[in-house]
Amino acid sequence: MPRRVVVAINAMLATLGAAGRVTDARALFGRMSDRTPASWNTMVTCYCRAGDLTSARDVFEASLRAMSSSVVSWNAMMDGYCKAGRMDAARELFDRMGSSLPDVITWNTMMAGYLRGGDPASAIAMFHLLMRTQREGEQRLRPTNGTMATVVTACAQVGDLALGRQIHHLIQQKGIWIDTVLSNALMDMYFKSGSVDCALDVFRAMPRSPNLFCWNTVISGLGMNGRGEDAVAALHDMVEGRGRLNGNSVKPDGVTFVALLSACSHSGLVLQARKFFSQMLPAHQARKFFSQMLPVYGLLPQPEHYGCMVDLLCRAGHVDEAARLVQTIPGRPNAKVLGSLLLDARVPQRWQEDGVRLSEWVARRISKLDLHDGAVYGLSNVYASLQRWDRVEEHRRQMRAAVRHVRAPRRKRPGRALL
Repeated sequence: MPRRVVVAINAMLATLGAAGRVTDARALFGRMSDRTPASWNTMVTCYCRAGDLTSARDVFEASLRAMSSSVVSWNAMMDGYCKAGRMDAARELFDRMGSSLPDVITWNTMMAGYLRGGDPASAIAMFHLLMRTQREGEQRLRPTNGTMATVVTACAQVGDLALGRQIHHLIQQKGIWIDTVLSNALMDMYFKSGSVDCALDVFRAMPRSPNLFCWNTVISGLGMNGRGEDAVAALHDMVEGRGRLNGNSVKPDGVTFVALLSACSHSGLVLQARKFFSQMLPAHQARKFFSQMLPVYGLLPQPEHYGCMVDLLCRAGHVDEAARLVQTIPGRPNAKVLGSLLLDARVPQRWQEDGVRLSEWVARRISKLDLHDGAVYGLSNVYASLQRWDRVEEHRRQMRAAVRHVRAPRRKRPGRALL
């Protein structure tokens, strides 16, 4: 079969697989008289994308018998297992490969799989194993910026700032290109550990103008570290093209406003009762940005934006305004937004009576939406924060009685395969 025909058929296989037409791809693959490694790899990827890992494994094993072993085939099968959360099967393949066959993509795939599966410690362990393998003679295994972004994210998730700093130094030492993804991973790690200045140093050192993702990371990071005013200033720099952008403006999205409203709410300024201005500034700023979302930025506030705004107003003691805002939400407010109105001991004493009345109203609304939502029990925490233990027990007793009269959600029956 001429090479150009094989290339064309391989392209057709990839197109059919991307469209979900796995049966047609398999039929075309079966009619091929001259299969190349790309043909086998494409079929493995088709089955993995469709979630049929059994058929993918059958094709993979057949490819090993039909031709010499190719690392691309192993990587394709391993990637399918990782994306399906089958890290045990992926690790079994990895161990079968030995020490000479895996390339850096193999290692990156395993590390990303562990991270995606909620096991950052194993991702870090794989990175250490990679570096040890390289030191023992496999010089071709050079970590990429993708490798570093994965392990830095893992460090952020386990809270290991010391290791994260070492890896950052290693990145600089080896001259690894710090692209947007790696920059965001480094900033996120430093922000989560409270090292705001280090995060901003990474931001300022970016070789290219930051994109929307970068700005969202900065605004969110400043907010989580109590620097609400800096987060507001960052938004102005972002939309007006000042500072790092050198005249290039970036339009915010819904994620930007979730980060901004949360920054205003959690900056700590609203909790400083000694100064009325310091207490009211974040609420004022958040009101301003919330009202500008649609007319100025063309963004329709979503439930998460209402939730942030309600939480901010409650923290600032504006419980009546928070209740009025909930009543303006298009459609029926969900339990998550209503749950933001359930106050606790963070609310200053002089507002607690209003807060309790509002919380009682919210609890009744949530119970009508979903008795199985955990937010409905938040009223017990409100009573407990005020040491009203009789009301705590009464509310919990009422909830237990109500739940007994509500039919439990119907569980989906597991599927069955006919052999």
